[in-house]
Parts: sequence; C-alpha cells; structure tokens
Amino acid sequence: MLEISNSFLFQTMLKSAVLLGLSAGMLGVFISYQRRSIEINALSAGSFVGILILFLLSSLGLYISPYIFSQVDKHIYSFTGSILGILIMITILNILYKTNRLHPHIIQSLMTAVLLGVGITLITSIKQAGGALDSGIDIYLFGETTSLTDEEFHFLRIITLTVILLLLLFFKRLRVVVFNIDIAKTTHFHTMFYVHLINVFVVCLVALSVKLMGVFLAVSVFLIPAVTARLWSNRLFNIMLLSGFFGGLGGGIGAVIAGNISHVSSGISITIVLAVMFFISLLVAPKGLLGVWIRGRK
Repeated sequence: MLEISNSFLFQTMLKSAVLLGLSAGMLGVFISYQRRSIEINALSAGSFVGILILFLLSSLGLYISPYIFSQVDKHIYSFTGSILGILIMITILNILYKTNRLHPHIIQSLMTAVLLGVGITLITSIKQAGGALDSGIDIYLFGETTSLTDEEFHFLRIITLTVILLLLLFFKRLRVVVFNIDIAKTTHFHTMFYVHLINVFVVCLVALSVKLMGVFLAVSVFLIPAVTARLWSNRLFNIMLLSGFFGGLGGGIGAVIAGNISHVSSGISITIVLAVMFFISLLVAPKGLLGVWIRGRK
C-alpha cells in the first residue's frame, strides 16, 4: 500500500494517469465520431504483441546487449516494440481492407482475437524462458501505473502534453476533417496532413496506454470519457474539453484507488471509475435519462 502524502512514486503514477486520461479523453472524441473503437482494440493488441516479441527475442539473447535492460533503456525499448507492433497491425489491416469484402469492423475484431491469443502464448513462452524479462510482464494485461519510473513519466508527459496542445491548436481543422473530409478537400489547407496527424496521435497514445491501462482496457480511456461528455453538451469543443476533464479525473481517482488497494491494477480501477462517471451522467446529465424525462413532461 502506498503512502498518499509526500510519496514520489504516488505522485508520479497520479500525474501519469491524469495526463494520459486527459489526452486520451480529448482524442477519444474524434475517435468516437469516426467510429474507430474496434480499431483501437486491434491496435492495442498489435502493440501488446510487438512488445512481447521483442521481450521474447531478448530473453533468448538475440540482438540485444545484456546491458540494455537498465530501467531507463527497458522502457524505451518496450515503447519501441509497442510502436512497431501498432505499425505492423496498421499495415496488415490496410492490406486486408483492400483484399477482402468483409466489413472493416469484422476484420478488426478477427485480428484482435488472433493477436490476443498470440500474446497470451508469448507471455507463457517468456515466463518459461525466465530471466529478468519475466519480472512484471503481466502488467501489460491490465496495466500498472506503479511500474512507471521517473524517466518514463517525463517521456509520457512530453507526448501527452504535445497531443493536448496540438488538439487545441488545430481543433477547427480537425473538426472539418473528421465530420466531412470531402468538404475539407475543397479548402486550401492540407487535408491529409490532419488525417495523418490524428493517426499519429492514436499510435502514440495507444502505445502509452497499453502499459498503464493494459491491452484489454486501453480502449476505455479513449471512449468512455468521450461518450460521457456527449451527454453534457452538443458543442464539439465543449465535448472535447469535458471528455479530457472526465478522462483526467477518472485517471486520477483510479490511480489513487490502485495505489492504496493491494492487487488492484490501475487499468481496472480507472475503467471502473470512468464507468461510474458515465452511469451517473447517464442519469443526471441534460441529455441523460432524467433530462429526457423532464423535457418529456414539459
């Protein structure tokens, strides 16, 4: 159990969860309107497998210096594996989209199921191989903020603050791209730049969220705050800000719970807090059940 007051580890995990929830919540608004929730699951699975493959190669003594597993190098190495796994998944999905008549959501669901099966198999192989890599490998299933180091926090802070800043800076153009890309192409700004910018945000935040939220629950920090915020407003900018607020608040409260209750992962606690916030909003928000009932009475 962690001490709440004056604990450097607690402060690090709390700030990390808040920043990830804030940035993912804001980005999740665009993802939800694009209906990319299943794709996020597929990318999380790809990230998970990418990390595990590099860990397994390392445990077998391939390509990796025995000194690379200092605490600083290890997290950079795992993030690199996460990014590579996501990029490979994107490439596979694009090939399947062009060569199959199946709906993209079906393809994404199939790839998610296959890669999760591969991931569980790789975890078993890594555990059998033993060694330093076996320690803490299970955190990628349900997430763990207490495993973050100071260097990892600074790395996460740079990425999340950059995403937040760029979302605010380019909001108007991103809004046009998300809602009507055909109209965006008739304007004078570079439409595909903003399309790729959203995709870069997705790749980076999914890669970060897998360690904090776990592969099974990473999608929740993107979508639950966005859906909750839509119950409170009709204006997209307000929805984005509210989604970031709900994501950051849920991340912070979830981190506190995970830090003070033994054997509770941060991914599970954050997801539960976000779900509670959603159900409360579903009852009392202007667009929730109570608001609809009051308007019906009038």
